[in-house]
Amino acid sequence: MRGDWAGSAQAALWPVGLLVIAAVALAIPSYGQGSDVVVGFGDRMRIALALLLQSLGGGFEVSASGGSSPFGGSDSPFGGGGGDMGTELSGGAALSLVPLTVTALWILALWIGVRVLRSRLQARAATPDGHPTPVPGTPGLEAALRVALLVTVCVLVLGLFAQPSIQGVSISSSPVLAALGALLISLAVAAGMLHRDDLAQWLAVRPGVRALVRATGTALRALAVVLVICSLAAFISIAQIDGLGDVSDVSDVSDVSGLGQTDLSPLVFALLVLPNLGAMALGLGWGAPISLEAGGSSTYGGGYQRQSFGLSELGDVTNAWAVVGALALGTVCALIVGVLAARRSADRREQFLSAGIFLGLFLLVGALGGLGVQATGAASDLGGSGTGSAGVGLGMAEALLFGLLWVFAAAFLAPYLMQMAGVRTGIVPEPQLPPGAFGPATAGAFGPATPGVQAPGVQTPGVQAPGVQTPGVPAPVAAMPEAPAGPPAPIDPPSPAVAAVLPTATAAPTPTPTPPPGATPGPTPDPAHAPAPAPMYDPHTFQLGVQPAAAPAKSPRRAGVWVATIAGAFVIGGGAAAGVLLLQDNGGKDDKAGADDKPPVSTGQPATSQQPTPTPTPSATPDQATAPTPSATPDVTVPSGYRKVADPMGFSFVIPDVWSRQGVENGSQITYAGSTGAEHYLIGVIPNAGYTSYDNILNMEKHAKEDRKKQDYQRIDLRSNTFQGRPGAIWEYTYRDEGGRTMHGIDQSYIAEDGTEYTIFLVGQQDVWADLKKTYRTGLESWRLTN
Repeated sequence: MRGDWAGSAQAALWPVGLLVIAAVALAIPSYGQGSDVVVGFGDRMRIALALLLQSLGGGFEVSASGGSSPFGGSDSPFGGGGGDMGTELSGGAALSLVPLTVTALWILALWIGVRVLRSRLQARAATPDGHPTPVPGTPGLEAALRVALLVTVCVLVLGLFAQPSIQGVSISSSPVLAALGALLISLAVAAGMLHRDDLAQWLAVRPGVRALVRATGTALRALAVVLVICSLAAFISIAQIDGLGDVSDVSDVSDVSGLGQTDLSPLVFALLVLPNLGAMALGLGWGAPISLEAGGSSTYGGGYQRQSFGLSELGDVTNAWAVVGALALGTVCALIVGVLAARRSADRREQFLSAGIFLGLFLLVGALGGLGVQATGAASDLGGSGTGSAGVGLGMAEALLFGLLWVFAAAFLAPYLMQMAGVRTGIVPEPQLPPGAFGPATAGAFGPATPGVQAPGVQTPGVQAPGVQTPGVPAPVAAMPEAPAGPPAPIDPPSPAVAAVLPTATAAPTPTPTPPPGATPGPTPDPAHAPAPAPMYDPHTFQLGVQPAAAPAKSPRRAGVWVATIAGAFVIGGGAAAGVLLLQDNGGKDDKAGADDKPPVSTGQPATSQQPTPTPTPSATPDQATAPTPSATPDVTVPSGYRKVADPMGFSFVIPDVWSRQGVENGSQITYAGSTGAEHYLIGVIPNAGYTSYDNILNMEKHAKEDRKKQDYQRIDLRSNTFQGRPGAIWEYTYRDEGGRTMHGIDQSYIAEDGTEYTIFLVGQQDVWADLKKTYRTGLESWRLTN
């Protein structure tokens, strides 16, 4: 293929150079390796390239097998503590994360390079006088193909390079997929820029396709504006998190940069996924939750768990003002979409088409902006294997539902809001008064002459006056309108309100013109009611004249009131939607606490052989006494100083007033604690438990005895029992923590009807155990499942 390959190479250098520079910048930190560097600068650069190529459709997979496993063995970078485990384990993991910031910057760099190439082609095809000419169709298309081909080849080479193998751990970047994505994007951008003139001519004769292209451009512009606003809001919110620097404890002693000891903030990584965070923030502002899913299966069992973080959870974690801010952000973004669609659309159809395309693009960005991890592993000598996956992303079903409500409501109302503010869009027609509402628009009737209408008795240049014969010009009889068949219809005088503001004519009466000789006299029309000459009629005469007082123009103040009213309706409507969701979330959980739930009941079972214990009789102990069956009341009684909480994990119980939910660990452990955190509940929720609670507690006790943080472990009680009619087990013990304090813990576990195991564990200092004992008994008696 002949042509300007040098210019095309310069255009392709922009996006390829961006990837290389970004990979070098990410490879400079050593990420806490210190002086004992295992992953060198070259390997870090190749890993960074593999991560960046995901922005174009590439992958990131890690695999290890045999004695080269990173989990142990003498050759492992993690040490040889694993013994022979390095020869027994094999597995892999795949990361799915599209850094949309890199995608946007890559497209921008490509656009700049192609624009430079277009200017170069125009300069070569310039006319002799120096004026640039449009890039011809065929050369422009060939140049686009050259740029796309060069970019694809370069990305393929970078993808092949970004596949390091570090001590038996191999990384794959899926170079073919990355090259295919680069080909499609670069071909679309280059062809659109270099073939733009021919494309405009082709669209000129196809109005339907032209409207679709224009609507797509409007939607892309609205999406860019909205994502910038939401990304900034999300970044500022993340930056306000306390202790964010402790999340990533990465210090760098880099031999490459020579910068010495530095801290790598997690905000640097947040910059790579700003549009991802912006899409989640926009969805959250519109009412769509952020979903967290995790699950797995192995030879020894499995489970699945799903949580969501919506407006109600945002209010629980922060405060009510955060919910108001999220709704305000969603309202502003929806109005921006509606206003842009109204300003840039020719009619309602194109406006709603732009809104629909925007919604589709938003859902696409939301789907691509999530994070997913999949892992597999096998222990060949032990005969075990397992798979697991986890993901975080925007709830797509809710995003579609709420997006339809917000986007199309804003698209419908935006033209009216703009009209109230005095901005014409062409979508809402300008109000017009019916012609002739106040008689023909001729001067002398209600005031001064109107431009384009000749007043009686006033000579206008180029118009022959009545009664004056000009040589060479036919008599005005032929030019005069035909006499009406009857007397003219009477014209109603203006209303008193109109007459009060109209000027009074004080001019002298106009003499009646004398008809020329030979003309047949006809009925003399009233000059004040004479119709305007047809050739001089101006369709805009009424708009330029005096407007009636009965329909005054709306003042800017009134328009501002309407704008504020409807904007407030958006905020109130969004708040109402959030309130409904919150009531459904909390109220539904409380209502599901049925009257059939029974209080904790304990049935004695033989204790373990850890220490001699006589076989208990089937009588209740004081701490586990069989409580009477509760009456059919809708809810439990909350004692003074306590409050009831309903957890999103599907349970409710009573805790002290000063305690609150601290968060979730490992996806299944929820902590409720006070300000100090020394005394706290730890609630475990394990779906599809393939074991009994008694066996699980025996296993946990085994690990507790080996835990260095639990010195002087002493068992008080460990036995199977029945809790709320379900098989369970209770475990009570003491130990000494790292600070030398004696701690007391008690754990009631049981298996629910759906196979989920719930562990209700309370721990605190021995000195306050008498009060904690009452707290624990109150919690057990009020325990209810809400799912």
